[in-house]
Amino acid sequence: MKDHMKVKMDIHKQPETGTGDKIILALLAALFAILPLGIRAQVGSNAFPAVQPKNGNFNHPSAGEVVDVSPPGFCWWRAGNRDQVFYRLHVKNEEGQELFVSEILDETACVPPLVFPAGSYTWTVDALSPDGELLSVREPSPFTIAEDAVPLPWIDPSELLGRVPESHPRLLFTGEKLAEIRGELHSSLQEPYSNLLRIAAAALEMPLVEKPDFDKYTNRSEYAAKRTAYRTGYHQVGDTYIGGVVSMALTYLLSGEEQYGEAVKAHLLHLTGWEMDGIMSVQDPKFDEVGLRLARALPQAYDWTYDIYTAEEQERIEHWMAGLADSMLIRMERRDFLFTSGESHDGRVPGYLLEFSIALADRPGAVAWMDYGMKAALTVFPHWAGSDGGWAEGLSYALQYNERFITPLQSVYEATGYNLWQKPFFRKFPYFLTYCTSPVGEITPFGDSEDQPVSTKAEKLGTMLLFYAITNNDSGLRWWVDLLAGEIDAGEDEEQDESEAIVNTASAIGSFMSREDIRPEPPANLSPDMVFNGIGWVAMHSDLLHADQDLMLLFKSSPFGPVSHSHLDQNSFAVMKGGAALALPAGSRYPQHGSPFHTRYTRLTQAHNTLLVNGNGQIDRDGKANGAIAAFNSMPHLAYALGEAAKSYGDPVQDFGRHVIMIRPSTILVVDELEASEPVEVEWLMHGKEKFILDTGSQSFISTRGPHRMKVELFSPGGIELSQDSAWPIDPKEGYPMVTTDSPAPQWHLTGKLNTPGTRSVVVALMNVDPAEDSPIRIRKDPEGNLLLSGKFEGEGTVEGRIIMDGSAPDGTDNLIQITYHPLEGEDEVMNIPSYQIDK
Repeated sequence: MKDHMKVKMDIHKQPETGTGDKIILALLAALFAILPLGIRAQVGSNAFPAVQPKNGNFNHPSAGEVVDVSPPGFCWWRAGNRDQVFYRLHVKNEEGQELFVSEILDETACVPPLVFPAGSYTWTVDALSPDGELLSVREPSPFTIAEDAVPLPWIDPSELLGRVPESHPRLLFTGEKLAEIRGELHSSLQEPYSNLLRIAAAALEMPLVEKPDFDKYTNRSEYAAKRTAYRTGYHQVGDTYIGGVVSMALTYLLSGEEQYGEAVKAHLLHLTGWEMDGIMSVQDPKFDEVGLRLARALPQAYDWTYDIYTAEEQERIEHWMAGLADSMLIRMERRDFLFTSGESHDGRVPGYLLEFSIALADRPGAVAWMDYGMKAALTVFPHWAGSDGGWAEGLSYALQYNERFITPLQSVYEATGYNLWQKPFFRKFPYFLTYCTSPVGEITPFGDSEDQPVSTKAEKLGTMLLFYAITNNDSGLRWWVDLLAGEIDAGEDEEQDESEAIVNTASAIGSFMSREDIRPEPPANLSPDMVFNGIGWVAMHSDLLHADQDLMLLFKSSPFGPVSHSHLDQNSFAVMKGGAALALPAGSRYPQHGSPFHTRYTRLTQAHNTLLVNGNGQIDRDGKANGAIAAFNSMPHLAYALGEAAKSYGDPVQDFGRHVIMIRPSTILVVDELEASEPVEVEWLMHGKEKFILDTGSQSFISTRGPHRMKVELFSPGGIELSQDSAWPIDPKEGYPMVTTDSPAPQWHLTGKLNTPGTRSVVVALMNVDPAEDSPIRIRKDPEGNLLLSGKFEGEGTVEGRIIMDGSAPDGTDNLIQITYHPLEGEDEVMNIPSYQIDK
């Protein structure tokens, strides 16, 4: 079936904003209801921002969004200084009737307490002075509530806490569920219980943790030493409390053996001698891991051993824990998290507040903790996620953070009946994991720790998918868990922030939570490709159900810029065949986060498979230096995506569109269009683990890894000069001479430099993976210098196509790329792809 494909997708597109004079509230509100948009934009001085502020939330619902929960959680940007501008949310149906008006708010988030029926709506926000005068009005933004939307209205936190059981335990394993688990410990749960006993028995030998002293380093010249001591300190605290104390607490809960409960008591009472400031402080995101790791462990440890303490000990521990919860709430309010939700570590705290509020439901602060945690959970949380399930910071942080969400969100459900798992992100998140991860992959792009193999994350990934298999009742996810069984690596990944002890404890808890067994079955009618527009990732596969044979292409052009744990890698790609990395992001986060090797190489554009312009990469530490997936299409034999990333470079780059196409089963086509305001030099980059086999005469090279090889042919009108090297541009141990671990193994870095600078540059890369003696897809030039594609896949079909190199198609169309796949059976698949410059 022939289909002209010209698709544009808006990613987190924000509506225009208006402003307003200080006029009497009621009159001006009525006036704004009838004023044309052009007039509204000219009034007033306190305005809602037109572009996303630094670390700002993603306004929700976005313009035109179809939401499948009712009501959606609403969030927006501040129109003025806190305590000087207040807000009132309005929601209208398609007839213009006002269905909801909030009270006056000092925060930039609101969840209505009523369920809206399916239909079309608009929402807007008034910005008000402390006296109630209207200062500005946010442009009305349309959204739609789907027919099958899940009800998630606001419920008063006092009511939710009133549902929490008076007795303990309150977290995860309550009432009849606990009795059921205890009854299965020596039958269906014998294996995970034995594993838990092994972990807990080892934890009995753990000494009380000495308070870390990294704060003794006060001179600026001692920063590297302070970071190293800090990392050692928080690892010790995490290993002891998350990996050891929690495992002993759960063992005590399940078995009643007092030695485990007494050991937990000793560790918790020991902590009450630590002050809340200094090394325990959670106020500085650069040095907050000690406090945050304790916050992760303490509610479970205390709740599961509650009956072993005297009344005086309970008060002592609860008072100390409440101080930590209050400190986390102060952090969130000071940092204005509901407005600026983009700091990575902040993303843990809403879940922790929920967990503390349930474990300590009788404490005076519990209502405030629950209120803030639920408001965040239903609006801006999680910041780094798209509603379609993606996680912008990459697989490592997707796993670390979502594992931290399981206990608080599941505890809210078990204790109160409120099901936060119904949020769209959580329902769709496991499919991001399965599409964007090879279960045998030796890399896990994108973001920090992307160089690490899936084996270092297999246990955590399997536990996560097993939980979601039960939650979603999905036999396909359960089948995927089994694919990881042979990949679990008992060795600790030194780049990860979580040790084997922590991972094993979390895995044990997950096993008890996921008792029900679902028969694993391969997914049926599975699309080979998936786009996650919210984070700007695309995954393409040749054989998704057979990982050892699968050709996997990951592509990124993300609305999340190079902040937090994301890199300067817009419009970059990675290629694996059977899990072997044939094109990979280079470097590593060695020897730790923030080191010179990490910040001055691994994160940068030069370490990724994209373009350098005039020798420069993309703009660092600017969330607005981002990209977007502008088009996506998936057919049985063809897959296509377009990334646009001009904003990531800045001047003189005006446009940068990268077209990526997979022709199944074994060919990838990458076509770059770059437009600049002046002639520029362009370099095309690719990295590999093995030395490339270069053929400079034909502008081609071969990437090899194990039994797999990928032949890459490059084309550009003025020709391309190829070169490679294996030298790190910076010593991996720079600034950290005290580190004794081995430096990263050498990698190979290929540069294809265009011979002719220009204002418009076009580069075509044809990649044939594991080709026979003759590549299945070949390219030849026609007399005008354009490229003609042709090829045959035995037993599959034939391919023909054309790529216009000079920007003007001879047949008068605007098609830059035209590809037709003729399968042996069925209708033709046709992709007509316009030039990026013309299409936008």
